[in-house]
Amino acid sequence: MAEYNIPLLPGGIYHIYNHAISSENLFDTDKDYNYFLGKMHHYILPVGDVLAYCLMPIHYHLLINFKTENEIKSFLKNKIKHAKSIEELSAENADYLSNQISQVFSNLFNTYSKHYNFINRRTGSLFKRNFRRRAVDTKDYLQQVICYIHQNPVAAGMVSDLKQWKYSSYESVISNNNSIVDSKATVDVFDNLDNFIFCHRKMTELDLDA
Repeated sequence: MAEYNIPLLPGGIYHIYNHAISSENLFDTDKDYNYFLGKMHHYILPVGDVLAYCLMPIHYHLLINFKTENEIKSFLKNKIKHAKSIEELSAENADYLSNQISQVFSNLFNTYSKHYNFINRRTGSLFKRNFRRRAVDTKDYLQQVICYIHQNPVAAGMVSDLKQWKYSSYESVISNNNSIVDSKATVDVFDNLDNFIFCHRKMTELDLDA
């Protein structure tokens, strides 16, 4: 079940997604998309590897493989100034690390919202409620989610070929170019690049409201 408050745990893989509020857009220009991707690099990569992403005008999809507990604690030690150690804080609150991971995404979305509001001279919320997340815990489902994320622009009629949409990770994976996505890890989910491409040829449907 997709929920708004399930914990994001170290070592887990999660499909994270959300929509713009009302009928507004999240992204209007190339600069908007590139700004968001730049902030993904800044906020997300210290705590997780990006396996797939797709940014659409009114919504986004991210697939994140979070780093280990020790790696995230190491990052937090250099990031958070507190009288108590990360180990002490974690011992006192079982949800401490999960809350810190969630805060990373809140920081990303808040930073982007401020940017978008400033550029467009608007105020108020940009994203619909809290971001949604769903744990991905089997290889079959992981393959389905990756295909579904990349197929969004074709399913929406924005492009006719997956490679044509500039703001998904599909082209980055098949070309293995320098990107925020971990291309090797993504291809490994399908065992090889040929199978990655083959699996994307059949449209995948996921019930995200289930």
